[in-house]
Formats: sequence, C-alpha cells, structure tokens
Amino acid sequence: MDLRFRTSLRVVLRILAIAAMVVLVLRAGIGPFQVWGNRLPIHSPFSMESAFWIAICGLLLTQRERNAISRTNASARFRRIALAICLCLIALAFAGNLSDPFLSDDYILVSRAQSIGRAALLATFCAPGGDGAFRPLGALYYHLVAMWAGFNPLKWHLCALALHLLNSALVFSVATRLWRDITASASAALIFGLNATRPEVVIWTAGNFDLLACFFVLAAINVALIERIPRRTPVVACALLLVAAGVLCKESAYVAPVFALGLLLSNRCRRDLRPFVTGSVGVCVALFAYRWWLFHGPGGYLDSRTGRPAILSLAVLPALKGVLLRMWTVLLLPLNWDAPTSPFVALALLAIMTSFLLLSATMATGIQHEKRVRIGLIVATICAALPAIHLVLIGQSGLGSRVLYLPGVPFALLVASLFLFSSRHRLAVLFLLLLGYLGILEHNLGTWRRAAARAQQLCSAVAMQPAAILEPEVPATLDGVWFFANGFPECVAVHRSVAAAQERVR
Repeated sequence: MDLRFRTSLRVVLRILAIAAMVVLVLRAGIGPFQVWGNRLPIHSPFSMESAFWIAICGLLLTQRERNAISRTNASARFRRIALAICLCLIALAFAGNLSDPFLSDDYILVSRAQSIGRAALLATFCAPGGDGAFRPLGALYYHLVAMWAGFNPLKWHLCALALHLLNSALVFSVATRLWRDITASASAALIFGLNATRPEVVIWTAGNFDLLACFFVLAAINVALIERIPRRTPVVACALLLVAAGVLCKESAYVAPVFALGLLLSNRCRRDLRPFVTGSVGVCVALFAYRWWLFHGPGGYLDSRTGRPAILSLAVLPALKGVLLRMWTVLLLPLNWDAPTSPFVALALLAIMTSFLLLSATMATGIQHEKRVRIGLIVATICAALPAIHLVLIGQSGLGSRVLYLPGVPFALLVASLFLFSSRHRLAVLFLLLLGYLGILEHNLGTWRRAAARAQQLCSAVAMQPAAILEPEVPATLDGVWFFANGFPECVAVHRSVAAAQERVR
C-alpha cells in the first residue's frame, strides 16, 4: 500500500473512531438524544458501534511493520503469581452475584437435573434432545452438580465461577505458550475473564453448557501445545478425547479445528498443532454424522415460521452482518444498553474506546507484532461463532451473548497480542482498558442482580396465593436480562414446595 494513501486512510479512520466514541459516550451518559434539531436522532448505538469497530480494525490492519516481536521471559514462579492475581480479580468481580436467585430456564434445568435417573442419563447418549440439542455430557454435569447443590443458587454459581476461572487460566496458558510474554498472558486472561458478555454464562445457570464446551476445547489446545514430549501420539489422542467431550457438552466445540488453524499462524505452534488439527477434524466430522443420524438433520432450535432447524433458514445478509459487525461490537463494547445507564458507565465506555484507539493508532511507532497472527485470530474469532451463526445478530442489550463465550477466547488473544511490549506506556493503556471493562461488567452484573431479586419476589408472591388462582403474565426479559421467557411455573412450584417444607417444620 502506498505510504501517502496509508497515512491519509489512517487519519480518516482515526477521525471516524473519535466521532463514534463521542456519540457513544454521550448516548451512555445522557441517554437518547438528537443532533441538528430533529434531523438526526441518536437512539440505537448499532451504527456508531459498527463505525468504531470498522475504524479500529482498519487501523490494526494498516499498521507498518518495523521490528521483531519483543518477548518478556518470566520465571515460572512469577507466571504463577501473575495468574493467581488475575484469577483473584476475576473472582472478586463476580463475587457480588454468587447468591443471586435463579432466572428463567434455570428452574427447568435444575428441576430436571434433580429428577433424572441413571437410565435416563445413559439414554441421553443415544437419543436426540427434544429441544434440538445433543449434550449428554452437559446433562451429566448438571446431574452431578444437582446431587451436591440441590436448589441452592449459591452452590450452582460457585461451580460456574470455578469453571470460568479454569477457562481464564487456560487462556493464560495458551497465551504463554504462544508468546512467552507475561503482559500478553495476563491481559488475555483478564480481557477474557472480565468481558461484560460473561454474566449470561457465569450467573445464568442455563448458560453453563458454554462454560463446559469452552473448557474442553481450551484443555485440548493446551495439551496439543505441550512441548518436548518424546512421543506425540498419546498427547494428540488425549487432546482429541477432550475435543469429543467438548462437542458432547455443546455444539460450539465443533470449532476446535478452525480455532487451532487460527493459532497455526504463530510460528511457535505451527508444527505442534498439525496432528491435532487433522485429528480434530475427523472427530468433529464423526460426531456430526452421528448427530445428523440421531436428528435426521442438523438439529438445533426450530424456526417457528417454517418448522425446520433455524440453521437451515439462515439468511445470508443477516449472517454476514452478525459475524462481521455485530459480534465484534458486542465483544469490543459489551454494554447492556437496555439497562439504565449513568455517567459512570459513560466513563467506563470512554476508557475502553480510548484504550483501543491509542493501541491501534500508536503501534506503528513501536515494535510490530506479525500482522498475519492478528489476521489469524480475527478469522478464528469469526469461525468460532459459526455453529451459532443464526444467533449472533445480538440486540443492543447483549442478550444471547453466551454464544460469544468461546469466540471470546481468540478475541482476548487478539487484544493481548497488542500488548506484546513491556513499556510503561503499554501497561498504562492496559490498566485503562481493564478499568473500562470492569466498569461495564459491574453495570451488567448489577442488572442481572436486580432482575434475579425481582424474579424471586414475584415467584414468592404468587406461591403464597392459592394454586387455583391463575398465574400472572410475566415479561420474558427485564432491562435486557432474561426474566421468565420460560420457567415461571417451575419457579412458583419450587417456592411452594419450600413454603410447604417450612410449614411442616413449624
């Protein structure tokens, strides 16, 4: 690309990013507003978020390459300390929501997990799910947790948070194996763990399937990247078993081969991952063929209009908009816009956008990370969303962002690749970025906390009434959070059984 054209293009992209940042910060701080009288109303943030992502992506891909990658080799003890600090920060961020009551589908899943027997549990391995899902190992997980946790939300949330921390630690490990840079490893773990799309997976028990699938895929990648093993065959076989386990937890694990292909652009892991990629393709094809045989098709959610699996009714343009724009804006700026915002939220959003603008605009003057690695991670992020491509056109609340949990891994690695420098300036930008993500996360977690408390109050009030009285109409969502799209009768039944038990004790 001609130097003069590149310079002019980067100036235009910076202006676009700054303009989008100003509009979005105002929208978060004061709510919907209008520009030029009534000519330009600013209600939905979609267009400005998309403009910001396009500008940032363009700035990242038009940087000039200069020097080799700077690597910071840290001792194993220092890496363990850094990892422990990262996990403590992530745990503290979610600690305030651990006692949240269940919501919506949680009551259905927990009730089923309580009542399922051994024969029914074994049958899930050879029968299609009535909801279009084939997740036998996921059902086993719910049953095992139910044996310990019962209907105690705190215990269920503790299990989910433990899985999320394990996944964050595995992201740290993958980044360490790729780059041997402590700053990049810590930033990858924190960006993944503190991204504000995570409440739907960690706090909503129905989203734990995504935690399990991600855990097995990351564990498989880490095993496949083990170095200095005399015989690679047992290691690859173990990694392939983990991929199979992930697929049997949730369909999102089918992306394990393309996830590894994205990492192949890194010179450190190119040789190590080749057997794993070819083997995992075979595993995924075999399991998908078995799934097709069970469902007589791809399975999955049904389209209410056609009665066919929704994946077969996919429209091309909405799918492209979802994977090229919407999923990126949700991961980049994961704010629940349907919940009441505040100046504090606006400041957090400003911190995130300023950090990305500084990183993308100034990297050409520092040490340049290989552009092909960034392209590989962008491709891996897009491919990781393909199993749920019909669901990635997410609304402004971010509801449904659980499908972005696994794509959040290559996204976190992509952002972490920008921090492959130990300079003080880079660490300051990282600190600013993490403050912004933490602020947005607490905003979203607060919304989940209020919705869960309101749901419990509503169920308790209805449970105190005679069973003959008709149950009231309840909304599917509240402030952009799942409320009672499903599960309200089960919620009332649980509260009635608890009230009856307490009455018997008296």
